[in-house]
Amino acid sequence: MSRNLVEEHIEENFESYLNDLIRLISQPSISTTSEGVEECTKLVQRLCQKYGFDEINKIETSGQPSIIAKAFVDHDPENEQPTLLIYGHYDVQPVDPKKWTTPPFEPDIREEGGEERIYARGAGDNKGQWFAHLCAVEALREKKNLPMNVTLLLEGEEEMGSPHLRQVIEENKSDINADLAYISDGPIDESDRPQVVLGVRGLLYVEIQAKGADRDLHSGIFGGPAPNPAWELVRILDSMKDEKGEITIDGFYDDILKITEEDREVLQRIPLDESKIRQDLGIKGFAEGPGESYHEKLMYYPTLNIPGFTSGYGSEGIKTIIPSEAKVKVDMRLVADQDPGDIFQKFSEHVKKHESGTVDLDIIYHDSMKPYRMALDSPYIEPMMNAVKYGWQDDPVLKPAAGGSLPSYVFSEVLDIDCIVVPYANADENNHSPDENLVLKYFKNGIKTTSRILENLSDF
Repeated sequence: MSRNLVEEHIEENFESYLNDLIRLISQPSISTTSEGVEECTKLVQRLCQKYGFDEINKIETSGQPSIIAKAFVDHDPENEQPTLLIYGHYDVQPVDPKKWTTPPFEPDIREEGGEERIYARGAGDNKGQWFAHLCAVEALREKKNLPMNVTLLLEGEEEMGSPHLRQVIEENKSDINADLAYISDGPIDESDRPQVVLGVRGLLYVEIQAKGADRDLHSGIFGGPAPNPAWELVRILDSMKDEKGEITIDGFYDDILKITEEDREVLQRIPLDESKIRQDLGIKGFAEGPGESYHEKLMYYPTLNIPGFTSGYGSEGIKTIIPSEAKVKVDMRLVADQDPGDIFQKFSEHVKKHESGTVDLDIIYHDSMKPYRMALDSPYIEPMMNAVKYGWQDDPVLKPAAGGSLPSYVFSEVLDIDCIVVPYANADENNHSPDENLVLKYFKNGIKTTSRILENLSDF
């Protein structure tokens, strides 16, 4: 009976929830420029208070602030019920308004593909997803009782690589101790089924800068004797992979977890239409590399990617020069149990081993994030899967890991708790892109999912 009352409350108050979401995503909060951040943190604190949180604190850092809000069972901080730690981020990506159909901070609801969607920066990434948790807390408070404690941790630097998240958690450890961490970020499965994700790949982002002569040189007068920094980088990069697509940096694969039969059984149950993926991406085939299947490559093996290479002349026509410098950016997606620091050392040693000595090379570390993977036999998986099935009225896809990266490892390392990811946004949310959007039905599904999760986990 009480469950029906909670669901009815969500339906009856959905327009009110939506209006508050519109207000939230109307407020810019671009972490890289600080635009609107101060105003957004004030708005978030007001919303947390309105939606039933008992304690709300703004945590200052040397960058953008975080917010920690706590909702207690019976409003009693001394209760003995378990606590769910919910992580999200209020900061958003920068925008180029000229590329949007409607202004990015003027939310617009319109229908596409038979679904009503709200278009605005932050709709799916990530304000619309964590705001669903607030709505669930409010619904449970109003029609039943909050069955377990909720601690909400919102950071303002996720789009910058979360440089101060660990510090915030470590310095506030006693205030945010919990039994499980929960993240709603990213899109649902491409099959349009919800997904429960047990891990994420890590990240290492580096850059190699090569400098030759003190100026660009005439490729005829100096061609032959003068070293070319672009060729130096091309040659070094070529040494990092073999013809099968495997990474040849010494020890690169040493620490990755072995794939078990249980892992492969889970992977086989994940929906996959390879021809549709190729068609959607406009590619002729998939790259070679380790892994027996598409999902095995995506979740269980690391990558070595070149996101950008800059050198010399790239405009129209010709310019016959030997460029004086070249730069390449490299990102590596890492898997459990790889360590970004160890991989950076091995990467650097490889570069030094293969450099010619004719140009100056600098290896620059930019950013990193450790990988994380939760055990497939965790007792939290079944109640989580049941809650997601209830919220979406569809069987969720269980995934051992996502291809992307989130700071899940911080909760494991600092708080010694597991972390589960359940995205609430549509697969075509256009996160980080123009016309970012969130399907309104999925926003409602997320509210229902969170309310059931809090009930299902309250006995742990």
